[in-house]
This record gives sequence, structure tokens and C-alpha cells, in this order.
Amino acid sequence: MSATETLLTIVVPVFNREHLVRPTLDSIAAQTLRPLRIILVDNNSTDGTLETLRQWKREVETPTFAVDIFSETTQGAAAVRECGLRQVTTEYTMFFDSDDLMAPVHAALAVDAFRRNPDVDLIGWDVSVGNAEGKFTGKVVRFYDSDTRWHNIMHGSLATQRYAARTSLFRQAGGWNPEVRGWDDIELGFRILSANPKILKLTGEPTVIWRAHKDSISRQDFASQSDVWEHALEVMRAESHPRLSRYVGLKGAILAGDYAKEGESAKASALMSRLLAHEPWAAYRLLLRLAYRLQRSGLRGVARLLRPFY
Repeated sequence: MSATETLLTIVVPVFNREHLVRPTLDSIAAQTLRPLRIILVDNNSTDGTLETLRQWKREVETPTFAVDIFSETTQGAAAVRECGLRQVTTEYTMFFDSDDLMAPVHAALAVDAFRRNPDVDLIGWDVSVGNAEGKFTGKVVRFYDSDTRWHNIMHGSLATQRYAARTSLFRQAGGWNPEVRGWDDIELGFRILSANPKILKLTGEPTVIWRAHKDSISRQDFASQSDVWEHALEVMRAESHPRLSRYVGLKGAILAGDYAKEGESAKASALMSRLLAHEPWAAYRLLLRLAYRLQRSGLRGVARLLRPFY
């Protein structure tokens, strides 16, 4: 690898982020890594987002900091990310949400880790949770480099802000599935992990802040978007062998418990009926019912509690 070769592309999907995206973009412009390529993909924004992207490009682009802007008409984060992936020509790719923040050393740490570990396919890191203003709340969400399939399905360990990978790995896995409109990062992670990549976790203080706010791209509205979540579960179930299918079933029972907490008992019952019909073993049907009841009751850490049985 040449020190002057552009090794990393950061892909950012953007939709109606006129008043939110600039801090994210500025945190990317502040990266110490050079050269670096940025791909921004607008998804039919109806506000001033596209002009904000163009203005930022005019302000920050240099010979060693390339910024390309594309448009994707198919709605949904997965379609937008896939559009960006098609344009990547560097060895490594990092996807990043349009409302999160990265410390100036973030990209450099990732590339340095790839340089020092040329056999590694995927590098992950823990992420700090911030409020709408980006201030640290004291909570950290983990990236797991062991028991990876379980933690991806249950805890979203391969959420977009938690890792970078070889571009070839994203493509080998089939890229983003535009038909999956929620948990699309979990579903892609499901396929990436099926390729048995070599994974390395970075240690130290988190260098990404996931901004939690009402319009977050990572928000989770459960009962109001039941078709979105349940479609993702069905796609993952179709892609999996029996053991992973049980993980997906447990994820579904926890989702049904969330429906019930939100007062949507009919949706909860319908989902549980389908999950139980898929499970041929009585012991696992009992575990699904238990997971549902525990989640409905408001207990935290249901997946962790039931892990020994799976």
C-alpha cells in the first residue's frame, strides 16, 4: 500500500437533512487522513439538502479530499447506500449516517489498522451515544468481535457507524438490499458474517458519536412500521440455516413485546402466531413466549438473559 494512495471512501446517505447534515459533514472534513474520498448520495430531498451538499463540496474539496455527489431516486437508506457503494473504487469503504459525528482521527485510525493488519477484512469500534446536540450521554454501544452473528442480530453490532470493511467484502456479500427498508444494516451484516471475514476491534475511547434525536436515521418506531421490521426478519430467515433462524425468531419475539408495550396487542399477537408456527420444537416455542412476556413487561436485556439457551 502506498502512503499517497487513496485507500478509504466514506459513503453518506442523505435525505432531508438541511438543518442536520452540516455538523456531520464538517466532522468528516476535519479528518486528519489524506488522501480521502467522500461520496454523498441524496435521496430525493425536498428541502435545501442538495444545495447544502454542493456548498460544502465547494468549500472543502481539494486534490487530496475528493467529494462526489450522486442522487438516488429509489427511496430508502439501503438503496441510497447501494448507490454509493457502486461508485466506490478504493480498497476500503466506511458507511456513515448523515446525523452522526466522527472525531478528527477516526478515519486515520481505521486505515492505520488496515495497513498494520493486511489480512483483516473488517475493523469495528464502539460508539458513544450523544444527544441531539452531539453531547455525550454517558452511554456506549459496543461492537462485538466474538459471537458476531448473535450480536449483530440482537444488538445491531454491524450498524453502519460501527465499522469499515474491504469494499470487496461488501460486494461479495451482495451489497445493500433496497427491498429491506428497516434493519437493513443488520440484514447486510447477516450476509457479511456468512463470508467468515477476519475481524479486528479497535480499542480505546470511541471516536464516533451517534446522535440520538427524533429524526435520527437510526430511530426505531416499532408498531407504526411493523411491516418494515417484519419484512427484514423474513428476509433474514430465508437466508439462514436453522440455528440462525432461531436467532431471528427470538428477535421477532422481542419485537412483538415492543408492539405490546406500545399498546398494539393485535400486531403483537399476529407476529407471535407466525413465529410460533415457524418453530417446530416445543422448547423453543416456550422460549419465544418467555421472551415476548419479558420484553412486554419492560425488562431490559432479554436477549442477553436467554443467550445460554440458544
